[in-house]
Amino acid sequence: MFCNAEQILSEGVNEKAFPSAAYAVGCKNEVFLKGVLGNRQELPTKIKADIDTLYDMASLTKVVCTTMIALKFIESGKLLLTDTLDKYYDMTDAPDGRAGVTVKQLMTHTSGITPHIALSKYAADPRGKNEVIIKSEPVCRPGEQVYYSCMGYMLLADILEKISDKSLDELACEYVFVPLKMERSGFNPKEENVAATEFSSVRNTYIKGKVHDENAYFLGGVSGNAGLFSCVSDMINYARMISCRGVFEGKQYISSRMFDIAVHNFTSGKAEARGLGFQLCAEDITFPGGDLFSVGSYGHTGFTGTSVFADNETGLWILLLTNAVHYGRDKTKYFCYRRKFHNAVVSEFFKKHY
Repeated sequence: MFCNAEQILSEGVNEKAFPSAAYAVGCKNEVFLKGVLGNRQELPTKIKADIDTLYDMASLTKVVCTTMIALKFIESGKLLLTDTLDKYYDMTDAPDGRAGVTVKQLMTHTSGITPHIALSKYAADPRGKNEVIIKSEPVCRPGEQVYYSCMGYMLLADILEKISDKSLDELACEYVFVPLKMERSGFNPKEENVAATEFSSVRNTYIKGKVHDENAYFLGGVSGNAGLFSCVSDMINYARMISCRGVFEGKQYISSRMFDIAVHNFTSGKAEARGLGFQLCAEDITFPGGDLFSVGSYGHTGFTGTSVFADNETGLWILLLTNAVHYGRDKTKYFCYRRKFHNAVVSEFFKKHY
């Protein structure tokens, strides 16, 4: 089973859509397929990837770390979806409406906060990031439209740190990595077995072991939007948990009610279907997981070439970790192969089980 899907990934490596791929497929707690192919580094020298290679997860940080911590805080009464920014920040010089932006709007990317700011150009050091984000010009009124915002997720992570008086990496360890047995996941990895991302003219090297995202790098490698490094074995545990709707190894990691709310479509009729952190599959909206996931399926992608998705109806999950940006930021070929891979997996799964 899944021979066609693996062949598609092999073609993707040969066609230089991505240098390497670590991948896994399963249904709820069962793992059907786990593998790796290609080189974790092509340039300046070739180094093979293996099953233990760490990948820069990029924006998967949002759903693996920041979102999970927020959901745990909501469950425990430390945080409300209706909490507004003016509860945590001085909003004196903020644009109109910014003070009333809610945690829910941060998590559904409907805050109106601009998607991207090059923080290093506007802040003398990382401590100034919140002021820069809060004072930034909005792209729309809060709640009006979905604009996927890394900046909003930076504020969400900062709120979590304020509530707990702990750093995001400490919170991720306590609330995510330990309970989900993700033993090799973390920020700013020390080991050598890490997939290289792209060449940076600023850093004058191929990036390896340091976060690819420029803002997360400016913030020291730990940010609510990016910075997580993980491997396929650890991410399998996360995929199993979300496909079981919050249950991990027989225990309720996230309550069933909380998880149902997290994958509810709060943005029907808008540009993207969004739950709390999760991107959702909806009719008439292109889904990055391909064409065959059921409506209501959920997951996320990362800019470096990573993704995890779970099917809403069957519990099928698909994990794909690549370092596609090693060849540069034009990932057109990668997007095509990702969709074909997911379509092949879903098709073969249904042929076998339905």
